[in-house]
Amino acid sequence: MDVILLQKIRNLGDLGDTVSVRAGYGRNYLFPRGMALPATKSNLAVFEERRAELQAASQEREDRAKLRAGQLRNKSFTIAMRASDEGKLFGSVGPQEIAQAVVDEGHELDPREVTLTEGTIRQTGYYIAELTLHAEVVCEVEIVVAQQTDMGINMPVRVTEDTEADATAEEVEGERVEDAGEPADASATEADAPIGEREEP
Repeated sequence: MDVILLQKIRNLGDLGDTVSVRAGYGRNYLFPRGMALPATKSNLAVFEERRAELQAASQEREDRAKLRAGQLRNKSFTIAMRASDEGKLFGSVGPQEIAQAVVDEGHELDPREVTLTEGTIRQTGYYIAELTLHAEVVCEVEIVVAQQTDMGINMPVRVTEDTEADATAEEVEGERVEDAGEPADASATEADAPIGEREEP
């Protein structure tokens, strides 16, 4: 179906554009939220009459989104979940849980504004969530998924280039120690044995 956009919508169009969308998306999402109207002649006339008003409202929404982005950008939010000792969650973390964590700290956020580029979170760790607060306003926040236990919260280990390098060095050193504890070959072992214990050819 064709609709007239009453505000700019990311990846769809600008205010006043006539675009084609799925009927369900238009009826169930765009129309109830006042984001679009069916593209009829009468609605086109109404839009032109209200263009200045709608442009002012659109600018106000963008300004508000920029203010929210300034409050949220690069902030960190912790979500504690039951998890195994290996960090596998007994459940998952998605846009709904992230939005709730942000709201719990006094900010405004709708789950529909949250995007997880790596998909639903099922492991403790550090993640980045992208927040689309307006078609022109996008920011990122850090999401820390920690293990909830009866004793409290266990924060995950933050993996950096240094920790990865240290882990690799420890693995290499462990292999060297293991190799050093084994004889080079059977002939060397036999050569080191007392003469009376050597096998006869």
